[in-house]
Amino acid sequence: MGGTHGHAVGVDFGTSTSLVATRAGRRPVEIAPLGRTTRSFPSVAGYRGETLLIGEDADALPSDQVIRSVKRAITENAETVALPGPDGPRAVPADEVIIAVMAEIGERAARAGEPLTSDREFRLGCPAMWDGPQRQRLLGLAAKAGLPVEDSALVDEPIAAGIAWVTHRFLAYGERPEGRLLVFDMGGGTLDIAVLDIVGGAHPEVSVLTALGTAYAGDMLDHAIARDLFEDLGGRDFDFEAVSHPELLRALVLRAARDAKVNLSRLPEHRVVLPSRGIGRVPVLTYTREQLEDAFRPQMDAAEQLVWAALRAARLTERGNRSPSELRALGPAQLSRDIDYVLLAGGMSRIPYVERRIGALFPNAQVFDNAGVEPDEAIVAGLADTAGYERLNLHRPGFDFVVEWEENGQLRQETLYAAYTPFYEPWQVLSGQSDLGYARHGRDFPGPQQGTGRLRVRATTGEPLGLTFDGQTMDGVSLTFGRDMGFKLYCDGRILIRHGSGKRVHMRVDRWPVIRGRDHAQLVLRSAEEAIPTPPTPWYMEKEWAPPIR
Repeated sequence: MGGTHGHAVGVDFGTSTSLVATRAGRRPVEIAPLGRTTRSFPSVAGYRGETLLIGEDADALPSDQVIRSVKRAITENAETVALPGPDGPRAVPADEVIIAVMAEIGERAARAGEPLTSDREFRLGCPAMWDGPQRQRLLGLAAKAGLPVEDSALVDEPIAAGIAWVTHRFLAYGERPEGRLLVFDMGGGTLDIAVLDIVGGAHPEVSVLTALGTAYAGDMLDHAIARDLFEDLGGRDFDFEAVSHPELLRALVLRAARDAKVNLSRLPEHRVVLPSRGIGRVPVLTYTREQLEDAFRPQMDAAEQLVWAALRAARLTERGNRSPSELRALGPAQLSRDIDYVLLAGGMSRIPYVERRIGALFPNAQVFDNAGVEPDEAIVAGLADTAGYERLNLHRPGFDFVVEWEENGQLRQETLYAAYTPFYEPWQVLSGQSDLGYARHGRDFPGPQQGTGRLRVRATTGEPLGLTFDGQTMDGVSLTFGRDMGFKLYCDGRILIRHGSGKRVHMRVDRWPVIRGRDHAQLVLRSAEEAIPTPPTPWYMEKEWAPPIR
């Protein structure tokens, strides 16, 4: 399926809301009406007694019976989520709630006439910061919820938003944007930033240079606003000690903070009126846009630092890395000139302060908050794209490197690199480190200390994958074991293998491909010492901003 004449469906299981979109060929994307009054529905759960409710029914429950932002349990590797409860908080299995929310997505999509079946290409979004185990957890829960997931169905959310924008510019305006796109995707649970090299058109070419994320976004702002509201109540001599249900008060104030955040994206001020039932009479408060921006400022300051980290990380993909001092010397003015386009995605992009702050960083770039749909729908629109994934390359392997050897007549395997493991942390890039990558050496290198074996490539489903090295198709790269084994993946595509004998093998990959199965694609490697490789696509060397091939 897929392709410009195929059919695709995308599911955005969001921290705050969830969406489903479909696209047939080059027709406009269609967002399925999942909510009772909106196209999205709340990713909210709650308990009425022992009955688990999902969506609007849960959202209508008393605030201390509601579970919000359950997706964060995967981000935080949490087994349980807290339900405040009238009798005090209790722990609820997070996976149970996530499965229920995702099953509701499938049921509502079917009722809307868009059943989630395997006869269309299916994609599911996830935060860029998630590692392999977190992604596998989501896929496993989605499968238990009845969604038709496969290993290749998972796409980083900011990448999906970028693909939606590239497709929209071509289909709506006939534009073929070419250059470097920064996607600033701030949702409820995470902030994700991706830097993409793009060539638009009917068959867009997208190469991901970097995708960084952090676990602060809309939820963090909600708590900052809630702290302001508690301070305002204290300033009104509100007697907190007299409240018989403090957990309920906290839940109500947090819900009021969310309402204020949404309303202040279009209004200069917002009145906060809390119900008196269960907590007593509470003064009416007024919260202004200026207060919101003051509360938001530290978070946006940190977001700017992540932007600069992403731009420095994108520079690391260029062949012939700069020295640490050169990388540290790159200031905002120089880094911002790398970007031709900026896309603001995610629900938080509706806040005017976000556009002002991010737009000011890129005075020479075109800034967009429209990918043909609302900012909080850009991800799901991209997930349903039918053309943007045909020539997509990633910034890190979406598959495992494994070491294989025979021991006592048995075949042994250990993971050397797990799919989606980051090559670096944002702070390492900000500090100016330039020779970053993923490394295993010495005692940390798996396998015996003598004999021979192979380095193989394996899908996260466990399926072995093929590779070619200098034009020769093989199942793996031979290894000679010893005490001083070494392996390193570099940001610019270099791969170093150090055998136990001391021999070094230098390889290079031009792009990390999206591998969907053994017969669909292979990992193509070449010796790093060989002559200048032929660029994988003709357009590559036509770009003024193309990293030099060495």
